[in-house]
Amino acid sequence: MRKQSYLGLIIISGLLLLSSMVAFRRYLPYAGGIMTTQQPALVLQMRNAHFVGINRGAKIWSLDAKTVEIGQNRHITTLDGIKNGKIFDAGKMALKVEAGRAIYNSAGGNLTLDKGIRLNDADDQQVTAQGAHWNSITSTLHSKGRVLYHSSWGKASSDRLQVDMKNKEMTMWNVVISIKPDKLEAAENAL
Repeated sequence: MRKQSYLGLIIISGLLLLSSMVAFRRYLPYAGGIMTTQQPALVLQMRNAHFVGINRGAKIWSLDAKTVEIGQNRHITTLDGIKNGKIFDAGKMALKVEAGRAIYNSAGGNLTLDKGIRLNDADDQQVTAQGAHWNSITSTLHSKGRVLYHSSWGKASSDRLQVDMKNKEMTMWNVVISIKPDKLEAAENAL
C-alpha cells in the first residue's frame, strides 16, 4: 500500500510540475516551449557605461558609451554613442576618440567603427571619417567613406585611408591638400 501511495504522490507531483511549466512558461526568459530552450538575441544591455582597456598592467584605452549590448554568442559587443574615448601610448594620452557606434568581435579581435568617427591628437590634428575597420591579425586600419584631415598647417581629404601599424605606413588615395605655407614653414622649423 505504501508503494502505491508514494507512486501516487510522485505522479501527482509530476503532473503539478508539468502543469506549472505550461501555465508559467511565458515568465521564463529562456523557455520557448515545453522542454525547449531558446536564448534571447541580446544577453546584456548597459547604459552610460565607462570602459577601460588594460594591457600588462597599463591603461591602453578608455571610453564612455551611451549604450552597450552584448549579443547571444557573447563574441559581439556593440557600443553606441562613444564619447571621451582616449588611446594611451606609454601612459600618456595619444588620441581622443569619438564614434557613433563600435562593434567589437572578441573572437577575431576586430573592431568596426561607424556612424561617424573623429580622432584628435594633442597637437590639434584631427581625422574624421564615416567609419573604419581595425583588423587585429594584420594590424591594419581601413577607412570607410571619405576621410578628412585638419591641422594647423592645412587640411587634406582622401577617398580612403589605410594605416599599417606593423610597418608604420599610412596610404591615402585621391588626396586633395590645402596648405597654409606660413604654418608649414613654422612646423618644419620646429622639427
